[in-house]
Amino acid sequence: MIRRLTLSLLVCTLACVPEEGPPGPDTPPPETPGQQTQRAEPLDTPSEPNALRFLEQATFGPRLAHGVTPPPGDSVEHIMAVGIRQAITEQFAAPRSTFDGLATPDLGSQFFHHAIHGQDQLRQRVAFALSQVLVVSQNGIPNIISTPEPEPRVAMASYLNLLNQRAFGDFRQLMEDVTLHPAMGTYLDLANNKAFKPNGQPIAPNENYARELLQLFTLGLYQLQENGEPVLVAGEKVPVYTEAHVQAFAHTLSGWTYAAPTCPALGRSNPATYTAPMMDCDVNHDRTSRELLRGVWTTPGAGARQHMEEALDNIFNDPNLPPFLCKQLIQHLVTSNPSQAYVQDIVNAFKDNGSGKRGDLRTVIRRILQHDEARGATPPASQLATFGHLRPPALHVTTLVRGLNGTLDTLGGTQDPGALLSDWSQDMGQHVPRAPSVFSYYPPGAPAPGGGGLLGPEFAILDTATVTARANVTHDLLFRATTATRGVLVDLDILPSASADLVQWLDRYWLHGTMSEDLHDVVLNAISHPDAGDLTRRKRLAVYLTSLSPEFQIQR
Repeated sequence: MIRRLTLSLLVCTLACVPEEGPPGPDTPPPETPGQQTQRAEPLDTPSEPNALRFLEQATFGPRLAHGVTPPPGDSVEHIMAVGIRQAITEQFAAPRSTFDGLATPDLGSQFFHHAIHGQDQLRQRVAFALSQVLVVSQNGIPNIISTPEPEPRVAMASYLNLLNQRAFGDFRQLMEDVTLHPAMGTYLDLANNKAFKPNGQPIAPNENYARELLQLFTLGLYQLQENGEPVLVAGEKVPVYTEAHVQAFAHTLSGWTYAAPTCPALGRSNPATYTAPMMDCDVNHDRTSRELLRGVWTTPGAGARQHMEEALDNIFNDPNLPPFLCKQLIQHLVTSNPSQAYVQDIVNAFKDNGSGKRGDLRTVIRRILQHDEARGATPPASQLATFGHLRPPALHVTTLVRGLNGTLDTLGGTQDPGALLSDWSQDMGQHVPRAPSVFSYYPPGAPAPGGGGLLGPEFAILDTATVTARANVTHDLLFRATTATRGVLVDLDILPSASADLVQWLDRYWLHGTMSEDLHDVVLNAISHPDAGDLTRRKRLAVYLTSLSPEFQIQR
């Protein structure tokens, strides 16, 4: 009965997307670097609902201190004490979580352990967002039977560590590091991408990486205004690049191979290794000049490294890069349908961090989280109906565990609680870090069903099977004894005992005061019914119904 009731509530998520069109540019004027504007709330003295919203956007789920002193840095109490600005500064300096490709737990298990216990919550959230833009999947790395190490895990761990390391750095440097990372070299065929046969005959290099670098990693398919809206000419979208551009970039990026003591011979390849960035080998590089974007030509006769630098500089300085990237970062952290003013403000920060520097991700992330559309007790009233995003599976899992003061107990020998969370996320359609394709788990431009033109990327993996999985996963976390024996421990003692107080607590801490009267009555009536069971079961039922309601599933 519980599962059927909750499934009905969750299916409403599909129907509760508003029919209004996308929000217009009706927010206050964007803030320029160094300029102060009137804010939804002062950044240094956030209210409790504002602090909760911030933690939903900047961590893997809000948590309370529960009497721990001083309050942990990722707790509501700490955010209220130090303010949003200082909390972001602290997160920039937090110790970095790392992945180990040779360790016993799978990378998915390590990911969820970091998400629950890691001190660098904001870095992990940003790196997770970047991993869904600059996509490499563990499924795309072959395991070499003749070597002792598991290449897919070694390669992917190194790549995830790179994204964690560069999450607050320079995007141009990140572009280069990603291009030369051997995991990317394998995944999209840039490694051993030769311009010649062994007999010296020129051949057309593989276009895979060049195409995805332009289409998915940096620019997109169509020209964008700085506010994220498409450029229209005679009512039609304008392509950013042509097939000739893809071919030019493929030639320009030829000649790279896996690190080794020496370069291979003409037309030959180095064996795969994931211990160092790829190396340039001019013997297999096309030195001819090629026309890139905006009429820029590469240097005639230059080697693979210089041509790579020229190609990445050309893309980095393209006007399409800031709106294409910044809108996706907003989507992953805050809302699927940011206003044009919101996107424009973040683009301004990308173009100039206040000191004349382009591509400073630290400034970009700070501006995203401090923007008025992200801050305050609730989204702006004019945008409330179209604001927010469906919690993706990974965040659904971690938000529940962290919200119940959960821990992952790895002291029990063979148990691996992170693996259980990873399995749950996979059941709901997001197998971290095994994206099904270079398009990641879901495309950023996926429409919200019945949304009247609104975007809803996460809805692309929400179907009857994954809807049911959300209900089953939440049920298993709360009701199955085997969850605790596998090391996933949640603390129901933090919840009030009285039914009315319990519903009020969930409204306050899980919905930051936005619970509707309808949901309030459904939960209260359910846990007050004589058949609801004992106190522990009533607590579980209250959390179950609240967390699978559309009001919780759509994070606002």
